[in-house]
Amino acid sequence: MAYSQIPVWVNSFDTPDDLQGWTFFNGNGNSNQWQQGNNIYYNGTALTYGASGVLRYSINLVPTGTAANFSTENDWIISPEIDLTGASGTITLAAYISRQRTTHTIVGRDLWIFISTPQKPVPTVADFQAMTVDGNGNTITSPYTIIAGNTANPWPSTDLTQSAESLVNLSSFAGKKIYIGFWSNRITSGLNVQNINIDEIGVYASSFVLGTKESAAQKTLTKVKENPISEFLQLKLNPVLNENSVVVSVYNMAGQKILMAKYSKNINVTALAAGTYLAEVSDGKTSERLKFIKK
Repeated sequence: MAYSQIPVWVNSFDTPDDLQGWTFFNGNGNSNQWQQGNNIYYNGTALTYGASGVLRYSINLVPTGTAANFSTENDWIISPEIDLTGASGTITLAAYISRQRTTHTIVGRDLWIFISTPQKPVPTVADFQAMTVDGNGNTITSPYTIIAGNTANPWPSTDLTQSAESLVNLSSFAGKKIYIGFWSNRITSGLNVQNINIDEIGVYASSFVLGTKESAAQKTLTKVKENPISEFLQLKLNPVLNENSVVVSVYNMAGQKILMAKYSKNINVTALAAGTYLAEVSDGKTSERLKFIKK
C-alpha cells in the first residue's frame, strides 16, 4: 500500500547519519534507551544480534542482561520535522518491524504526533510527555500505533529477522509540519512494554507537490545533468547536501523502491526499463525528489 504512493520522508537507520535530527531522552538515566544498532532476535537457541541496522529499544538490554532502575523506564525518541505541507490525499506511515523474542506475539509502539505551529515550531520532550496523560494523570493511548505480530498483521513464519509491515493512516495531518514521538516505559498494559526493532520507517502520500515558497527559498536544487538518460544517472547536487553522506533512492511511478545507492557521479541505471522514475536524494538532514526519464 505504502509503496503505491510517493515517498515524502524515509529513514532506514543504516548509518549514524540516519539519526541526525532525532532527539533522545533517557528518563531514568540507566543503560536502557532508544538506540541505533543491529536487530536482536532469537536464533533458535539464544538471543543474538543480527546484521541489519535498526532503530532499537530493548528494555533489558537483551541479549546481555538487565539494567539498573529497570522498573522506571521512561524513554523517548523524537523524529526530525516531517514536512507534509505539500502532501495530500491518503498519507501513510509505514514501519517495518522485527521481533526480539519468539515469545513476542505482539510488538508495537504508540506514536504521539506534535503539530508544528508558528508559536511552537519545535517541540520539547515535555510537550510529548504532556500528551501521554490526562488531567487526572491517567495514561492516554495514542490513536496512532505501529503494531505487528497480531492476527491482523502476523509475523513472517520462518525467518525471525524478517520484518512485518505496519501501516498507519496520517491523512488528517495533510498540509502540516509534524514531529513523531515514540515512548517506551514500564506501564503494565498497552503496547509500550515490549522490545522492538524498527528496520525502516517512512511517510508516503498519494500526492506530493513542493510548495512555491519552498521552491523559491531553495534557489539551488539538485538537478539531473542529462534528461532523458540511457545508462547513468548524473546529478548536480544542491550545495547544502553533504556529498559524502548522500544516498540516492530510485522509485518507479507505482512508488516501489527499485534502486538505492551511495551518491556517485555516475549511478548505473542500465537495468531500468524505459519509463519515468522518481529519484530521492538525501544526506540525512535534507531530502529532495526529482523526476527523470530512462530511455
